[in-house]
Amino acid sequence: MKRPAWPAGRLEKLTILLTAAFAAVTLAWFLLPQGEPAVPTVVEPGHSLRAAEPVETPDAPGILEGEVLDLNTASEEDLTRLPGIGEKRAADIAAWREENGGFETEEDLMEVSGIGEGTYDRVAPYITVNGEGERHGADPGS
Repeated sequence: MKRPAWPAGRLEKLTILLTAAFAAVTLAWFLLPQGEPAVPTVVEPGHSLRAAEPVETPDAPGILEGEVLDLNTASEEDLTRLPGIGEKRAADIAAWREENGGFETEEDLMEVSGIGEGTYDRVAPYITVNGEGERHGADPGS
């Protein structure tokens, strides 16, 4: 069975119609707003674009740069990330917190058995009480 041929001029009209439709869609794509323009990223010399990755502090490898733990809300697991605080000492901190109704100042940490001035000095830049209070020691972000 032989297929009937397209009538003269019909194929040309269909081609022109499809071309015009494609041109209209393409023109609309470029002329209509496409959302908010991208904000350029400015990178200072010496900084990486990969700043979203966790960056540990050199003197407290378990703590991320700029991180501060609240002694009244941090879990025992989080407390072990403080320099010089292991699982036993973290459990002692949590027990002291429960027995005494929490820490009123960062210095109260030295009342926990086994935590003296040396340990306190190492953890002071990374702790707070109730998310506020005076910062002690060096700035962990510097």
